[in-house]
Amino acid sequence: MFTPAQRLYFLFLFVLTFIMFLLAAYTAWIDPAITYGFWPGIKHGFFAVQNGFIGLFSGREYYAPLVTGGYRWGYWIGLFLIPGIIRIVSEVLGVLVEHWLR
Repeated sequence: MFTPAQRLYFLFLFVLTFIMFLLAAYTAWIDPAITYGFWPGIKHGFFAVQNGFIGLFSGREYYAPLVTGGYRWGYWIGLFLIPGIIRIVSEVLGVLVEHWLR
């Protein structure tokens, strides 16, 4: 049904998703009583999808209720810019490794 390379890719995606949910569960916990700033906004934005899924089953917050203006900027940067940068860097590294292995 699937080739060995596809099975390995799906296994990699599963492990990566598990790690992201595990990190979100323990590092991106949002306390509704704390006012958050820019850097926590980046972290909460990066883990927004995972916190959203966890929040569906546990009532957990995915966006802090008490925020500063910097938190909003950090949240959007963490939500869009950081994953984009990670993707670009991983693609460049993939091309460099592919070129090096030739």
